Amino acid sequence: MDTVRIAVVGAGVIGLSTAVCISQLVPRCSVTVISDKFTPDTTSNVAAGMLIPHTYPDTPVPTQKQWFTETFRHLSAIAESAEAADAGVHLVSGWQVFRNVPSEEVPFWADVVLGFRRMAEAELKRFPQYVFGQAFTTLKCETSVYLPWLEKRPAETQETQAPNNATGGKGRKT
Repeated sequence: MDTVRIAVVGAGVIGLSTAVCISQLVPRCSVTVISDKFTPDTTSNVAAGMLIPHTYPDTPVPTQKQWFTETFRHLSAIAESAEAADAGVHLVSGWQVFRNVPSEEVPFWADVVLGFRRMAEAELKRFPQYVFGQAFTTLKCETSVYLPWLEKRPAETQETQAPNNATGGKGRKT
């Protein structure tokens, strides 16, 4: 059987994550990541991702919860693995505070994160301009660490390339 050749455009978190997923789901495939910039020069490199979903009005809540649950489980597995430090994925606890009480005091994802609860009045006093808050533990992804880790995933089936252009972009094999 011929090797399936797949191209993914973009070398940020979404592009590299997509390339890794494809390489795991499609047997005997060759995945090429095409981008004008790679780590450490991507927009994703300057961000850190806190896993807290937002509600999208045009997407059914059960679908959003499924996506969040799958992502939480995936990143939790990394955070619990021996590769957690190399991947830059770890648990983080904190508060989410609001100037107004949200229409849904318990969000759809409350039972997915760890230890979700409404903040106590004593805790809210630390934030005098806010009237409502939630405390929970979720996951944080340090993308400046996570992107190089993703690039090292199945090197035998994944290649990264920058197009040759006026700026002299070069390819990179992972």
